[in-house]
Amino acid sequence: MSDYLQPFLSTLARVSRGSNQTAFRDLASLIDAVPADRRPEPPSQCPTAEKSLSDAIQRIPTDLEMAAEAALAAEYSPWAEASRGIPEFFSGGYAYSMLVDEHEPCGPEPIRAGLLLQQPQIAYPGHAHDAEEFYFILSGYAEWRVDDHEFTATPGMLIHHAPTAIHAMETQNQPLLAAWVWRGDLKGRFWYESAPDVDCPRT
Repeated sequence: MSDYLQPFLSTLARVSRGSNQTAFRDLASLIDAVPADRRPEPPSQCPTAEKSLSDAIQRIPTDLEMAAEAALAAEYSPWAEASRGIPEFFSGGYAYSMLVDEHEPCGPEPIRAGLLLQQPQIAYPGHAHDAEEFYFILSGYAEWRVDDHEFTATPGMLIHHAPTAIHAMETQNQPLLAAWVWRGDLKGRFWYESAPDVDCPRT
């Protein structure tokens, strides 16, 4: 099933337009510009998805604006395990799906977009990248840090990471499911706070 993508993107754009954050409102037009004939990769699973995805989907609040579209996208996503190829900095415990990237067909200012799934009680350590990043929290709770600002991320929250901002998130007793979008320098650097001079794989 690949026809979930456009409804999912349309909902992301609508939620972005309704945000009180300028960065999200500016993002909406880029999401809208993703061509309608864009198709995601076929569905696939990985250890984190097999362990936590069903629970994370069931925990999406039913009154969340993008609940139905997000649940469908999560169910049919091409999930892959991730640690950015640098296990000495982060041993893993999270997975991602890439639903949109900079390859054709893409909009005039390409974006990357997909989903993130983080297992319970996993600390994703401080890291940063040149791309600007946007998170749409779908289910679960996490202790979140953006530079010196710390808070608890909850379903429905929209979180913006400016380029090169250090950010970290640690899940509690539930998995974390979120939609994400990158814009800007998609092929720029990615690094961990503990080793800022070490470039990590870009994908």
